[in-house]
Amino acid sequence: MKVFLSEVFFILGDSRRKLPLMMMFFLFMSVIDLISIGLIAPYVSLLFDISGSNEFFDWIFSTIGLNKDKEELLVLFGMLLVAVFAFKAVVAILINRSIIKFSQEQQFKLRNYLMETYQRLPYVNYLDRNSSEYVYSIQDLTAQYANSVLLPLLNIVSSGVVAIVIIAFLAFINSVELFLMLFLFGFVMLIYDRSFYHKLGLYGKRANRSSTKLIRGIHEGIEGLKEIRILGKEEYFLDMVRTGAKEYSVNNILGQIISTAPRYLLELVLIIFIVLLVMLTLQLDKDLHLLAPTLSLFGVAAIRLLPIANIITTSLTRLRYNRDAVSRLYSDLIQIDRTESQRENRHTDTKFETFNKLQLNGVQFSYPNTTQIALNNISLEIQSGESIGLIGASGSGKTTLVDILLGLMSPQQGTIKYNDNPLQDVLSIWQDQVAYLPQQIFLIDDTLRRNIALGVNDENIDDKILELALDQAELMEMVNHLPDGIDTVIGERGVRLSGGQRQRIALARAFYHGRNILVMDESTSALDSETEKEIVDEIQKFKGKKTIIVVAHRFSTIQYCDRIYKLENGSIIQQGSPKEVLGVG
Repeated sequence: MKVFLSEVFFILGDSRRKLPLMMMFFLFMSVIDLISIGLIAPYVSLLFDISGSNEFFDWIFSTIGLNKDKEELLVLFGMLLVAVFAFKAVVAILINRSIIKFSQEQQFKLRNYLMETYQRLPYVNYLDRNSSEYVYSIQDLTAQYANSVLLPLLNIVSSGVVAIVIIAFLAFINSVELFLMLFLFGFVMLIYDRSFYHKLGLYGKRANRSSTKLIRGIHEGIEGLKEIRILGKEEYFLDMVRTGAKEYSVNNILGQIISTAPRYLLELVLIIFIVLLVMLTLQLDKDLHLLAPTLSLFGVAAIRLLPIANIITTSLTRLRYNRDAVSRLYSDLIQIDRTESQRENRHTDTKFETFNKLQLNGVQFSYPNTTQIALNNISLEIQSGESIGLIGASGSGKTTLVDILLGLMSPQQGTIKYNDNPLQDVLSIWQDQVAYLPQQIFLIDDTLRRNIALGVNDENIDDKILELALDQAELMEMVNHLPDGIDTVIGERGVRLSGGQRQRIALARAFYHGRNILVMDESTSALDSETEKEIVDEIQKFKGKKTIIVVAHRFSTIQYCDRIYKLENGSIIQQGSPKEVLGVG
């Protein structure tokens, strides 16, 4: 439990400073609760003309003055009770609101923080996990932490403070009856807790694991619908979703049953306590008439303690059920803390320098937890305005080299220099001039305008630059045939567009954002020969004006390059002009 609480407080971060103030609110609430309960028994004693049942009650009567008219006292006492309970209700609502608000604020902060840090996570670390895990952490784990860990924990503290004050008061009134009540409640809850302590954590862990599987199945099954349908493999992904949903449902049902059962057990214990108290009074030959004030006091206190006990037990079960969620979030945040100082920082105060050349010297790279060298002693130079081609079989290291060139990953050995400056020192300057055009272009389910001016708010989009970008990418004819022109919604991942049109949108995006370095990573390999030729010809218009780095299998894509590098097993085995490397030109 100590480790668990330390992880919870670590995730809270700076918000921990608000906890002392909340504790003051809880203490104030407990005092109001005590006053409201303490007035019940005297009121009952006054109502039934009972005196001498308890010294504390008699003291209250003497203080308010029993010499007054009984009806007048009942009215005054009744109005006092109503006022106290009304005030208590208002305070309870406000405190409950503060607890809920605090937990929801943590969820909001966590989701924003995780989204921000995942986006800034070093690319090599990002590749370690399936994308569904990141989605699950932001969407589900934060909700579990806020609603099923932090909220119950605050409820335990709030209810615990109230319970302690009430129990202390009851001990002052009648310690024997209090002991009987606590023994019954404690015994039942202890047995119940010991019976399901370990099972709850197991059910929670299984539920989280199955939820990740469920999200992955949904994400991959929907994203790859076209290919999956053609292959006739819908059942595979449906089974993944079905299995994940079933496992989550089974474990969630078990967790919910264990969490809700204590309420009914506690109600049973309360009835047993009242019956035993009456039977004990009869056995001792005491007047049941004198038992009424104490019984009413303990009855009201028990009724107040009953939901408190239920809140505490239910909250404890929820904490154990969601123990795995806290561990996952904690591990994520610890990893983020460790890599934060090492992450690539896109913001720099370095003065902007127009790109002249990029030099790689003796670059070597291996992915974490592997012994295989992905890049071995890579040395090359790219001058401004050059067209560079990268070729090689699958697994030769082309993609890794592109990621290194883009600044997404840093080599373990060797140097990369931008205009003779270490690349990491001027990384934002380099990346602010680069456009990355992969085979699968990233498109959002929105208008063509917003896809080209990606990341720019509508009011800040420059229509003149946008029109120029469309013209440069040869998109004006397509735009003129769209139903809503530039404001036509192109569908998720551009499903309503051809492959060539998607590539032109990527080009238009690069032109709109003023990118002078185009990195084309197999960007035309999925196109037919005619469309590929059109795209290549359009790009060749910018030869000498823009720096172009092309990764391709087809020689036709790179035959116009100034220089070509051929890779094999992570090493450059040949370099030179297209004629020297390809035998063409």
